[in-house]
Amino acid sequence: MSIINKLIVLKLNKNWQPVGYSTVGKAIVDLAGGISAQALDLQYDVDKDGEPVGDPIAMVPTDWAKWIGLPVRPYDLVVHYGSEGSKSMRVPTVLIANNYAKMPYKHFRGKPSKDGIWIRDSGVDQYTGQPLTKQEATVDHVLPKAKGGRDVWENLVLTHKKINTSKGDRLNAEVGLRLIRPPKEPNPIPLWKLIREARHRDWKPFLINVN
Repeated sequence: MSIINKLIVLKLNKNWQPVGYSTVGKAIVDLAGGISAQALDLQYDVDKDGEPVGDPIAMVPTDWAKWIGLPVRPYDLVVHYGSEGSKSMRVPTVLIANNYAKMPYKHFRGKPSKDGIWIRDSGVDQYTGQPLTKQEATVDHVLPKAKGGRDVWENLVLTHKKINTSKGDRLNAEVGLRLIRPPKEPNPIPLWKLIREARHRDWKPFLINVN
């Protein structure tokens, strides 16, 4: 995939809160379009091999005119432009929308999806309380569909595939399972809580629960 099409640019509102992410190409268009967007020049200490270490030591909002003149460091991702790609510039990785102060919310409407259940249950098995990976997780009907259980928030929980398979069409009481909390329809949540995976090191200062 071309670097232009990669979803590695974190978008912040004017209060530096994450509100989404975009492709490199879209970020460059926004940055070059005028005063509404700036990219963050994140500066790091480097190790003996010239690789960045630790948290940023500076974060400088930078407009398009200055951005294209920044030196390209050995660890930067690069976009080539100009006649036959003769010029190079850093790939922007964090963009500030200076004219946008709101925080979008995720609303949960209609039939619950697996992603929606994952978000509501914070990736935690609702029978054991253990964190799950996306590959381990599945959705269980508390009251099995074979016994009249419906596809509603109050009847769906995240659990490990092994537990779901072992339970089959039986009731929780029949197999000794107990919920850690009653499932319910989630309230809307701010989008920043949904961006938990840092797709670039520069995202980490703005995200929660990121190593």
